[in-house]
Amino acid sequence: MTVAPSEFDTFCRFAFAFLEERGIRTLVVGGLAVIVVGEPRMTADADAVVFVSPSEAESLIHQAVEAGFELSEETERRRLEETGTIRFRKWRFQIDLITASLPFEETAYRRASFHALFGIRLRFPSPEDLILFKILAGRDKDMLDATGVARRHAGRLDVAYLEQTLQTICELAEDASLWNRLQKVLARP
Repeated sequence: MTVAPSEFDTFCRFAFAFLEERGIRTLVVGGLAVIVVGEPRMTADADAVVFVSPSEAESLIHQAVEAGFELSEETERRRLEETGTIRFRKWRFQIDLITASLPFEETAYRRASFHALFGIRLRFPSPEDLILFKILAGRDKDMLDATGVARRHAGRLDVAYLEQTLQTICELAEDASLWNRLQKVLARP
C-alpha cells in the first residue's frame, strides 16, 4: 500500500493536536522518534508515551470517539487494563498510546527536546532514552532501531546514564536479559 505523505502528515497533526488540546503530556517514541533521533525509516503509525492517570486514560478513550477516531470503547478499555496501552485509528492510520508507568519515563520526558515534524512541535526522547525505550520493547525491529540510534550518535552517547538507568529497570522488572540487549546494541555501531 502506498501512503501519500500528506495523508499521514494530516493524521499525525490531527492525533497530536487532539492530545495537546486536552493538555496531555506526550513523548513521541516508535518509528517517528527513530526518524528524528535515529536512522530514518518508513512508518505508517505513531507511538507516544502519555502521562495520564488511569481515570484520565479512560476519559481519553471516550473523548477520542467524540473527536472522530474509529475505535471500540470496550476494546480499548480492555486493552488499557491488560497492557496499559490504547489505540486510536482514523482513516488507515493509528496512534498507539502507552501510559507511563515507570520512573524512567518521567525522566525521559524531562530530558526530551522539541523537534518540528508535520508542521508541529513535538517532544522526542534523547538518543539514550530512545535506545532504552527500544530495548524495553525488545522486538527485532526495535533492536535494529536501537542499534541505528547508537550508530548515529556513536561517541556522543552517555553510556553511564544508559547503564545506570537500565540497571534500575532490570532490578524493577527482575529481568537481566534487558542488560544483555543493551550490551549488544552498544557493541554493534
